[in-house]
Amino acid sequence: MVSRPNQEFAADVQENRMGTMSLLRTSVFPHRGRRTRRQVTANTRDVVGLHFIESGRQAVESDDERVVLGPGDAMIWDGAATGDYEILEPLTKTTLIVPRSLAATALPSYRRSFVRTLPRDHAPTRSLVQVLSVLNDQLPTMADGAREASALLVTELLRPLDRLQGGNGPDRARWPALQLRERVLDYIDANLDDTLLCPSKIATAHGVSVRTLYSSVDGLGMSLGSYIRHRRLARSHDDLLFGSEPVAVVARRWGFASPAYFSRVFRDRYGMPPGRLRRQRG
Repeated sequence: MVSRPNQEFAADVQENRMGTMSLLRTSVFPHRGRRTRRQVTANTRDVVGLHFIESGRQAVESDDERVVLGPGDAMIWDGAATGDYEILEPLTKTTLIVPRSLAATALPSYRRSFVRTLPRDHAPTRSLVQVLSVLNDQLPTMADGAREASALLVTELLRPLDRLQGGNGPDRARWPALQLRERVLDYIDANLDDTLLCPSKIATAHGVSVRTLYSSVDGLGMSLGSYIRHRRLARSHDDLLFGSEPVAVVARRWGFASPAYFSRVFRDRYGMPPGRLRRQRG
């Protein structure tokens, strides 16, 4: 099942308990939603969540601040906060659910916020992600004692994240660059229909040099041009899946002037040509 914004959505969630914590691996289709005060009060667990994006992209918004997260990104999310979110493309993520009482011990400097990003090149974050990746596979067959030991290990791996949240070291100094990257990715998403969208135009819109722009998006796993094409393909995919306009119209809307080129890159990305997706959507 594929969901449209503001409708029911499909998600595959695998949960494993680990002491007082839980480890979830979630795959979900694009949709929009809002975490309301009613949902917060209805939830009997007072928790903090750490999300690690494996694939796809997600946006979260609270207090007029919008943060866009992609593969390799991590964030701390507060279970008591309200805010909007949007799954921009099919998403897979690992989530560590930590009771607030434990978070208060392991992350004492954490301040309540709907979301707080963690630098992807922060070594303790990478270490935690690697351990959780192994645990995702191993927890289902672990004995209770091994699960308890794993929980103690994960708790110790959380503590260096607190120094990042509350300190003034070099990792803290990188936050402006991370915030620039979030603004750039948000700007790209808002201007994908602009046929003149290019690195120099993006840099000018943010008052930075092209070199600074490239530095801010380093770590995307692809060039900036490839990233823009990737996002345009995602928008094209949604239009073909949910709309009724001809394939050529959708292609032109998202900057693909050549139907043959559009068909080729679409097939490379989604494993089928755009016309077949339209016929199979049911």
